[in-house]
Amino acid sequence: MKNILRQFLLASSLLLACVVPSPALESMLPDSGGIKINADTVGYDKDSDAYNATGKVRIDWSGIILFADTVSFRQQDNQAVAEGNVLFIKDENTLEGTRATIDMETDKGEIQDATLFVKNGNFRLTGKTLQKTGEDDYHIENGTFTTCDGDVPSWKFKVAELDVSRNDYAVGKHAVFYIKDIPVLYFPYIMYPVLEERQSGLMIPRTGASSKKGFYLEIPSYLVISPSQDATFVLDIQTDRGVGIGANYRYLMRSGGHGAANAYLIYDTNKSEMRGNFLLNHQQSFSPTLFFSSNIELTLDREFYRDFGETTGEYNKQYLESSAFITKHWERFSLTSELRYTEDLYAENNKATLQELPILTFTSLKQQLADTPFYVSLDSTFTNFYRQSGLQGQRLSVHPMLSFYSSPIPGIESAAWVGYLQRFYNTYGGETASGTSDSGIPDVGASLSSTLTRVYDLDWGNLKRVKHSIIPEISYSYLPLKNQDSLPFFDFVDRQVAQNMISYSITNYLTGKFPSPDSPATYRDLAYLRISQGYEFSGTRRDILTLVDDQRSFTDIRIETRVNPTDRLSLLLDSRFNIYQTNFSTINIAADVSDSAGNSARLGYRFSRDEVRYLEGGVAISYIEPFVFQYMTRYSIDSKDFLESYYSLEFKQQCWGLIFSYRERPGERSFLVSFSLSGIGALGKFKAF
Repeated sequence: MKNILRQFLLASSLLLACVVPSPALESMLPDSGGIKINADTVGYDKDSDAYNATGKVRIDWSGIILFADTVSFRQQDNQAVAEGNVLFIKDENTLEGTRATIDMETDKGEIQDATLFVKNGNFRLTGKTLQKTGEDDYHIENGTFTTCDGDVPSWKFKVAELDVSRNDYAVGKHAVFYIKDIPVLYFPYIMYPVLEERQSGLMIPRTGASSKKGFYLEIPSYLVISPSQDATFVLDIQTDRGVGIGANYRYLMRSGGHGAANAYLIYDTNKSEMRGNFLLNHQQSFSPTLFFSSNIELTLDREFYRDFGETTGEYNKQYLESSAFITKHWERFSLTSELRYTEDLYAENNKATLQELPILTFTSLKQQLADTPFYVSLDSTFTNFYRQSGLQGQRLSVHPMLSFYSSPIPGIESAAWVGYLQRFYNTYGGETASGTSDSGIPDVGASLSSTLTRVYDLDWGNLKRVKHSIIPEISYSYLPLKNQDSLPFFDFVDRQVAQNMISYSITNYLTGKFPSPDSPATYRDLAYLRISQGYEFSGTRRDILTLVDDQRSFTDIRIETRVNPTDRLSLLLDSRFNIYQTNFSTINIAADVSDSAGNSARLGYRFSRDEVRYLEGGVAISYIEPFVFQYMTRYSIDSKDFLESYYSLEFKQQCWGLIFSYRERPGERSFLVSFSLSGIGALGKFKAF
């Protein structure tokens, strides 16, 4: 708006040299960047030093259209005023009002009787007064917002005041939730997201039933501490467990640091003890070369997640891992100091769990030796291993490497390297003798690779061209056999596996080009296929995914493929095939399909020989309006039992939905009823107090 009115002032000066109103004026300014002004008359008032456009005023600029009965600009205070049927249009979004005032210098303004419509999400906002208080900040008084159509929307929020900040949240005071014209709920404060890159929703009480919790009611509240801090508190009432309190605190520091802390505490009447957990995440960039990060997760008891975890990965969690590290980067070097604490929830206690306090890592990136094709690098790590019961000590590992890179033939890339891993130990507290020890072992390797590409012209619908890339590679690695039984064992760094192996791989990419007459062409990876295998001349190998037979030299053939024939269909395969037994050692298959109507299906199969076999899948069906059905499950083929199942049925209207969900897993069944508002998010995710 600011640039529009500046150009409007320029247009008025050029066109009104005689300071005489001109009827039916329309002009495209040659130096205004494509601004078009149309009005019945344009004139200059010398007494008020104002330029005025009157009668069916229209200003077009850079995709923005402004309509009004009159537009006036006063030079003395840089105030631009549009009156009568004011309408701004950009793309499919509109802003209407009876009067608009904008200060061109501060970019602040005000519009009376405002109505805002945003096509994306069908978002509608009204306000007696809408003030632009900053570049991306707004203040609305006596306003409403909804995502429903109609003069009497199915639901709306009415607020006394509302502050909106782009790419942040909108915070309202004295908000009342209406169903039709009936007030239902009151919130002293309410908060909803106006940013596009993340989703959230309204937090209001939710209720349900669980075989572990009994009937439960969660009552959340939201507190704005400052523009850079907020907190959410939850009162969790469970008939079978007691009353719990949850808290989430988020902050943004002026120095650039940001983070979040989560805590939950409950006196479990079922076990007559206090239970809970604590999570903290913080990231801090002190400078472009100095960074700090921490992730802390702790519990008061070892069975907390089994009883209170709700999703896969929570209730069956084995390890709690907490870490904090600080990293300093230079042009060719980096230094990291890290603390790593692990809690094994499956163990009787944590006394024997190995902790790494601290880990110091110094890395020297590859540096070229003069103008030769040789490069040197260094990886070194010092670790202090600690635990209350068992072997403890320190280990220093130093691994320098000399590398060689060249292209002996155009299109062929070659590399070779030689390194030496030296380990030093100081141990105590174990069953073996305490003291110092050391061991060194060399490693060498080489590789040859090439990239072949060809582009094919096609005419398959929107697909016009396909690029096929093939990357063949052959590599060799050698690490001599050395007895390391005398060394302490903390992790696999202490047991380097002898290797004398040659490997090959062939990687294929298919990339499609989809031209568009109105926009730049888009590209999509249509298919990916990689086949790899190794041959062991001597030595052994370690593979945590499959069983290894040291008496047979060929490794399993690994097949990795991903196919995306359309943007709504995806197929994935990751498998290992044993050529001696002529069967698969592992299989991981997944397929996803969806349509524009909201229907989708997903199916996966996981298999590891002598380890695990299970199916997982889910569907979402919306053919029968206004209902949406969802089902997700995991089924163990070995135990012939369902590991977890989830059902939900949503009654979905144009701008709201009612959701009934049921979840079942071994040892627990739960039922939940929730309410969702389209474009705003599910109740229980939207911030409110």
